[in-house]
Amino acid sequence: MSHLNRIANHLRSIFDTEASGRLILYSPLVGVVAGLGAAAFFYLLEQLQSLALGSIEGYYPPSAGDEVASHAMQMPEHWWAVMLVPTLGGLVCGILVYGFAPEAEGHGTDAMVRSFHRLSGRIRGRVPIIKSLASIVTIGTGGSAGREGPIAQIGAGFGSFLAERLGLGDQERRLLMLAGGAGGIGAIFRAPLGGALFVSEVLYGSTALEFAAVVPCFIASITAYSVFAAFYGQGLAFHTPSDLAFDRISELPIYLVFAVVCGLAGYAYVSTFYGIRNRVFKKLPIPDMFKPAIGGLLLGVVALFLPQLMSGGYGWIQLAINGKLTLALMAVLCVGKIVTTSLTISSGGSGGVFAPSLFIGAMLGGAYAECVNQLFPGAIVHPEAYVLVGMGGFFAGVARVPLTAMLMVCEMSGSYGLLVPLMLVSIMNTALLSSKWTLYEEQVNSPLDSPAHAGDFVIDVLEQIHVRDVFDASREMDLVQEDMPIDEILRLAAQSHNTYFPVVDQRGRMTGIFSLRDLRAVLTGNGAGMLIRAIDLAVSPVLSVTPDDDLHTAIRRFTQKNIDYLPVVDPEDDKKILGLISRREVIGAYHNRVSELRHVVEQAG
Repeated sequence: MSHLNRIANHLRSIFDTEASGRLILYSPLVGVVAGLGAAAFFYLLEQLQSLALGSIEGYYPPSAGDEVASHAMQMPEHWWAVMLVPTLGGLVCGILVYGFAPEAEGHGTDAMVRSFHRLSGRIRGRVPIIKSLASIVTIGTGGSAGREGPIAQIGAGFGSFLAERLGLGDQERRLLMLAGGAGGIGAIFRAPLGGALFVSEVLYGSTALEFAAVVPCFIASITAYSVFAAFYGQGLAFHTPSDLAFDRISELPIYLVFAVVCGLAGYAYVSTFYGIRNRVFKKLPIPDMFKPAIGGLLLGVVALFLPQLMSGGYGWIQLAINGKLTLALMAVLCVGKIVTTSLTISSGGSGGVFAPSLFIGAMLGGAYAECVNQLFPGAIVHPEAYVLVGMGGFFAGVARVPLTAMLMVCEMSGSYGLLVPLMLVSIMNTALLSSKWTLYEEQVNSPLDSPAHAGDFVIDVLEQIHVRDVFDASREMDLVQEDMPIDEILRLAAQSHNTYFPVVDQRGRMTGIFSLRDLRAVLTGNGAGMLIRAIDLAVSPVLSVTPDDDLHTAIRRFTQKNIDYLPVVDPEDDKKILGLISRREVIGAYHNRVSELRHVVEQAG
């Protein structure tokens, strides 16, 4: 372990990232497990979908990207199965979740965010297992949900477990948990860069990033993607035309209007999602474990008319990119996906919201482009571009992750030609239009609002104030000569208001310090007290500060020996004493500064 620690310390000196030294060593291990977990999850999900949707319902959706289709596209053959299969899937999901791990309900990304902010990165061991099984059942039987939630919890759960076994602190545990989540998402979506950025960005509702997590998350995500690709190939999630690029500045106003459309649709999505949960399913007077079955049944009713809404729907996104869907169908699918996703997850079903959000954004973009072309023929050269921009722009707003949305869409499609409109729509939607709502309830606005960073800002405030701003140089000190006998020391202590007494030599240079506590200890000693001089009482070496030190340094020195006063010395000569500073003065300065900052925030609000 000594060799590992030396390597970790060396890496920490290279990367200016808190705790990155050790985490850079552990992140690849977390990435390997996350990649294996993603591969196992993907395999089991494919098997269940083949059985439940294919063999029982007779439904074979179209394939997307480099996915190999095992069967030609076919719509459901048995109407009764379309209703029965999601209902049974919801029932099994409810029994798994509410019987073994109630915190595994809903979309799992929120659980990861909550663990970071409020649980010191701890995830109960059974949660990733139950979440994975419940999500496989939910999505595999047609539930309208995505794969990122359970995959994030598999990786995050192992990261948390590994940190516990290694005895890491809270901060490192949080970061290793995020690294595991990044690995799972980067692997399952074949987007390693986007996966790493997602977990660093999704924690906050503002544009803040968890910068300390970036390096370990990138390492874990790339490792996990490599492991996953060893089983399923590198491939792309979606194929796009080779000439697809943004090459007409005249379309920028059209994209600006589309950003507004994405914002309005995002508000409708979030409102419907939580409205159905709060106003419908929470009020149902039945045990929670049966509610996902009701959500599955209602989904089945909708799927009788729109089977495209079952499961993730990547194949239908691919058809929208290929221009194979009509305006009317895309508009209906956009609205229908909002409803079916809300029925599936808000009822207590298990799954993510990322894939449904991509589906909604894709159909919204495709319908918008077709509508513009009908109103203004020739205004849009590449309608399929709006499908991709819709995917990123819509998800950026509802999840508050503009950087992730842009990067992941580019990675999933293998094209960076639409980066300009993606940036425009994502930033516009996130910054100006969707600032009041989010799919992730556990997000906090900024690191300032996160319990995970509560101590950081105490330190930040203390670092803004210096000793020279607090200590009173005119305060009277009682300097004690080294050879002063105990009887004179007692007279001095009785007449003085001070409780700490610096000891100096004949040249006035400080050689030690003692307190009334030290003096009392001598008086209750073995009777040799009358022979004691000041130098015998003095504690040395002396902990001190200079006027240029900040109060964070001072508070560390106070707590190091649990003392109440520190000598303030000359920066050029630590034996030349300038005065004393008290712990009470430091705490008072901190509270005054916090009050000033709070007043500024209230005035700005």
